[in-house]
Amino acid sequence: MLLRLPVDPGAPHAARWGRENCILWGRVRQADFGPCTHTLSIRAAWGGVEQCHVDGRTIGVDDDNFLILNHGRIYSTSIASAQPVESLAICFSPRLVEQIHFEGCSSQFLEHLRPHDAQVSPVLHAIREALEAGCADEAWYDEQLTVLLARMRVHQEQLLHRVDRLALIRAATRRDVYRRIARATDLLHSNYANGVDLTSLAMSASMSKYHFLRLFKLVHGLTPHTYLQRKRIGVAVRLLESTSLTVREVAVNVGFADDSTLVRQMRRWTRRTPGQVRAAALSSTAA
Repeated sequence: MLLRLPVDPGAPHAARWGRENCILWGRVRQADFGPCTHTLSIRAAWGGVEQCHVDGRTIGVDDDNFLILNHGRIYSTSIASAQPVESLAICFSPRLVEQIHFEGCSSQFLEHLRPHDAQVSPVLHAIREALEAGCADEAWYDEQLTVLLARMRVHQEQLLHRVDRLALIRAATRRDVYRRIARATDLLHSNYANGVDLTSLAMSASMSKYHFLRLFKLVHGLTPHTYLQRKRIGVAVRLLESTSLTVREVAVNVGFADDSTLVRQMRRWTRRTPGQVRAAALSSTAA
C-alpha cells in the first residue's frame, strides 16, 4: 500500500496501517498523525525535522538519521516547519518480518536514532527517488522492502556486535549501558537547537553525571558537548547549502549564541568558513 501526504499544509492527514507492507511519503509543512499501533517500521525525514512521539519521549528524525520502531509500538508523529519537510515511513507486514528472520538473531530492534549508513540508507534513498519519480510499480517496492528489511537485520547484528565489544567488564551490562546512552543521544539530537545540559542528559540515561560522561565517551568517542557541537555544525552546513539564511540566522537556528561561534566551530569541524561552504554549494549548483 502506498499513501502520499498531501502537500497542502492545511489538509487533513490520516493513514491506516494494514496487514500488508505500507509506505507513507510526501512533503508537508504541518502534519499531525495521532497515536496508532504500528507494525515494525522505519522512518526518515529530509529538509527539516519530523517529531516522533513514543513511550513518553519525543525523538526528532532529520537528515542525519533514521529511526526503527518495533512491531506493536503505539506512537504518533508531527511536523511543524516553515519549509516543507519530506517524510518517509515504511511499515513492514508481519508476514515479511517472519520470512526474513536470521537464525539466532533477536526479533527486536534497538529503538534509537541511527546515523545514515552505507547499508540501510542507500535502499531508503532508492525508494525515495522512485517515489519522487512517480513510480507506482508495487512489485518493485515489495522487492526493495525485502532488501531493506534484510539489511536492517544485518545492520542490527553488526551494531550489537560493536556494543558487545565495549570495554565493560560485565557482558550483560554492555547492552543496557548502550540503550541508556542511546536514549540520551536521542535527546541531544532532538534538542540540539535549544541545548541540553549535562544534568538532563544524565537523568534521561538514569545515571549520575560522572558515570554518564565516562560511558557516553566510551560509546561515542566524544564528550556530550563535543558531540553536540558536531551535530550543530552538520545542520548548519545543510542550511548554508540549501537556504538563503544569513550566517547569523543559521547560527541562531542551530543553537549557537552568535555567528562568531559558528565560524569558529565550522573551521574546527570542516576547515571552511560559512562563506566558503555557501560558495561551494552555489558553484556546484551552477555547474
